[in-house]
Amino acid sequence: MIRIARLLSSLACILSVMPTTLPASTTAAGSAALPTVADVARRAENREPLSIVFLGGSLTWGANASDPNRTSYRGRMMQWLRETYPHTPITFHDAAIGGTGSALALFRIDRDVLPHKPDLVFLDFTVNDGITGADEQNLASYERVLRDLRGSGAAVLPVLMCVHGQITAPADSPLPARYAAHGELAAAYGLVTADTLATARAAVAAGRADPAQLYSIGNDRTHPDDSGYALFFEAVRDAWIKAAATTAASPVPDRTLHADLYPRRDRHVLVDTPLPAGWERAKTYRTAMWFDGLSSRWMGDVARAGSAHAAPLEITFRGSMVGLFGESNPLTPPFRVWIDGKPLPQPGSHAADPYLWNISTARFGSPAAGAANLFAWTLLTRALPDGEHVLKIAPDFTNAAPGAELRIESVCAAGR
Repeated sequence: MIRIARLLSSLACILSVMPTTLPASTTAAGSAALPTVADVARRAENREPLSIVFLGGSLTWGANASDPNRTSYRGRMMQWLRETYPHTPITFHDAAIGGTGSALALFRIDRDVLPHKPDLVFLDFTVNDGITGADEQNLASYERVLRDLRGSGAAVLPVLMCVHGQITAPADSPLPARYAAHGELAAAYGLVTADTLATARAAVAAGRADPAQLYSIGNDRTHPDDSGYALFFEAVRDAWIKAAATTAASPVPDRTLHADLYPRRDRHVLVDTPLPAGWERAKTYRTAMWFDGLSSRWMGDVARAGSAHAAPLEITFRGSMVGLFGESNPLTPPFRVWIDGKPLPQPGSHAADPYLWNISTARFGSPAAGAANLFAWTLLTRALPDGEHVLKIAPDFTNAAPGAELRIESVCAAGR
């Protein structure tokens, strides 16, 4: 691969990759060779058509970039690949939704990723899964997404994202727990990672970057300006170059590194089942506060309840985790939730009634129809005993304004 060789020789340093030996508790799954980034690069050199998906959150979409399709890491990487392989037809697919992590991705890959038959997936979620956290549930959902992507035959390049607080931390600070765990997972699956933290810290240490300028949009310390995304792009580009020159296989381990909590997933689309009285089928909103939050991109028709006459919605599901995927605006009424007949409080609620779930976007816009529309992913619980359960949802229109509607596309359940 002449072009890759030239690129390798032109770089002063290339992003290092974590050790690729499998932990003692895992073994390579079978002998069939799965495609790698090197295989994708070889196909690109041969001018074969490619399908590439960017799956992640707002840092993959490019929040705060002046033009997310051009100046985000994603936009820059797309342009670099076009320029590097000018005669190769490459189709890019954006599957990034801000504010979401691997828990929702469990239910999205079958709709938003795999239908594109990706040859390669750039995989984010390190920040949105809680970069300093270490909970087993998010590690399980991330690994399951990674495992399913590899099982589909797609090469995967994990992009380990960071934010201002990690970039400005002392150089000898330990890696954030989730960041380290995602790196260890990539190593176990034989994958090269894009280490944005190492790239950004090196740029700051060399005087090439100033954190105050990288994060210069308002008080946002999560989403950088164009200059920050340029550094993230450098990390991803260098990871591509290193992976393209790597000849080692990247087998899927026989067993997961973390507890395999979610091998079974069900996205129960409500309009595909009989709806209770007072609920009806409706099309999704066609406007949103930001493009990656436009619900019509990520879901089909919703079940809509628009009055106090709506009966409770009940559905039986299997799993240990359950959530609601739909849409909301400032008028969205609160609702109550029961699982197996027991009321479920909203986590972190400071309301007088913690059992009244509030998912409205009133914090973003005035309470008017058509204002501040947004998708809504509501994780109800991940603490159920694995098995069959009954979920009941009852909208509460007691103090609702005219035009208020509860809009749910699907009940998403996962478990063993």
